[in-house]
Amino acid sequence: MTNRVLSALTIRIAGIFLFTKIFDHFGSYFFTIYGATMMTHFETVFNEPIDKFYFTGTFMTIANIVVSLFLFIKAEWIAKKLIKSEKEIKMELNVESLTKLILLTVGVIWLAKLIYQIPDLIDYCIKFISKLNGNEEIELPNFAFAKYIIKTILTLIIIFRIQKISNWILKKI
Repeated sequence: MTNRVLSALTIRIAGIFLFTKIFDHFGSYFFTIYGATMMTHFETVFNEPIDKFYFTGTFMTIANIVVSLFLFIKAEWIAKKLIKSEKEIKMELNVESLTKLILLTVGVIWLAKLIYQIPDLIDYCIKFISKLNGNEEIELPNFAFAKYIIKTILTLIIIFRIQKISNWILKKI
């Protein structure tokens, strides 16, 4: 197995993971639409126009499908752009390679989750800035901003410093 093939496989796994998240979003979005249209006091519940609500959910579902399919279908092309040299990967099942594999898997899964949560982050930031500007009527969404930032930093550290982390773990064993 080469490093390009491994990168393509990792990108494909991220695309599949993102694609499975579509069903979570899709189900909750359309359940919300159905429930909202069944309420008699519809206008008193929502502060935003319903057109924006439909557009945002539909756009996010379509964007999620497009990005996940792009990652899945064009994984070799992305890996070719990211990995310039084609080197053979020789993996032996030892403590070091297993540690690196676990760290890489955690990093890729966290990265896919962080990418999926970018719209929630943008929504939170917009509402937070609006609230700081004096609009007291806006309620902040339930989004763990600090957790998102810390997880982003940890993910980048795991991915870019995998060798040092692996060496540190091996010293502790």
